[in-house]
Amino acid sequence: MSEDDKKKMGPYKRAVAEVTERAGAKKVETDGMVLFQYPDYETYRDAQILGNKAKLRMQFVKESHIRILSGYLEETLGAVSFGICHGTRRGAEQSWFRAHLPGTPDVIGTEISDTASDFPHTIQWDFHETNPEWTGRADFVYSNSWDHAFDPLKAFAAWIDALRPGGLMLLDYTKGQTPDAANALDPFGIKLRKLRAMLTEAFGTKGTLRDTLDTRRTNPEYRARVVVFEKTA
Repeated sequence: MSEDDKKKMGPYKRAVAEVTERAGAKKVETDGMVLFQYPDYETYRDAQILGNKAKLRMQFVKESHIRILSGYLEETLGAVSFGICHGTRRGAEQSWFRAHLPGTPDVIGTEISDTASDFPHTIQWDFHETNPEWTGRADFVYSNSWDHAFDPLKAFAAWIDALRPGGLMLLDYTKGQTPDAANALDPFGIKLRKLRAMLTEAFGTKGTLRDTLDTRRTNPEYRARVVVFEKTA
């Protein structure tokens, strides 16, 4: 693709085009799931940092959605003291949770890019990795960026490890997480039923799925379903 063609694109499509050219990721399709596989970890990391910087001014999740989830967490868990938001780029999600949850909860965000240090309550961290400082502490873990995982089961295992017993993992599911939406920058796409089955099969000894939240009608600003996994052990 020529540089002139790239200039005509929006920032997201341009980032996808550049990552596709550089990464050499291989598309692997199975029943209900697509996963792009990279030649090595460094290629994946560099692709994600490139995409992060290209989309730095973009914000997909809306505050109205986080307000709804904050109400759900308060109703389900009561007081929240610690939460983690993965892949938050500009740090908006954790700031909104801090604003809409009662009290003064400590809610942090992670971002693989070195831009993490530019935003409040954000640390540079690869969300695939378990952090011993978080193990068993988090009341909730939230992400709409799980489609950036190159190894989804490794990422989800690390997130569940961070939850306390009774804690909740919240995964937004929108049209951006479907198999058709997967690409070299957003390498993981899966059908909703397949995602739920994956979580049950892999982590059924650690917890259980709650009813999926559906905000597509109640919040037209951000049409999402939310997969909710409760850690029980």
